[in-house]
Amino acid sequence: MVAVAVVLTVLTVALTVAMFVDDASIEGSRVETVATVLAVSPLRTGIEFVDVTGITIRPAGGVLYPGNLQVGQQFKVEYAANDPSLVRVAGRSAENVLVSVGLMLVITWLVAALLITCATRWHPSVGRSAPRSSSGAARVVG
Repeated sequence: MVAVAVVLTVLTVALTVAMFVDDASIEGSRVETVATVLAVSPLRTGIEFVDVTGITIRPAGGVLYPGNLQVGQQFKVEYAANDPSLVRVAGRSAENVLVSVGLMLVITWLVAALLITCATRWHPSVGRSAPRSSSGAARVVG
């Protein structure tokens, strides 16, 4: 139970760090333009826009922080001039998801604590080692 909570925490922290790294890359060479939503799915929002050189860009990973976008919608985006495939909705950043990330971590650990508490109450032997004899070896009860 604790292991699952630890893994979820590590993954969440890694994802959060990656979001801030992506934002820093965009801020380092930020360009603004208008994009059009091509497709919306649970895992990504496909968009296209024209970069400063006149090339139409369709980022394979979609757009960062796409909440509430709809197919056909036009909206402002910010992208990294040195990597146009790294694009986010203008005005949105990793800071916008910190509350959600924090809430998810709190809920994860509350559920883990609840499961550990229930397991130790229903099965008192959980989390306790077998009694040891004076020789240091585990005593077998049975």
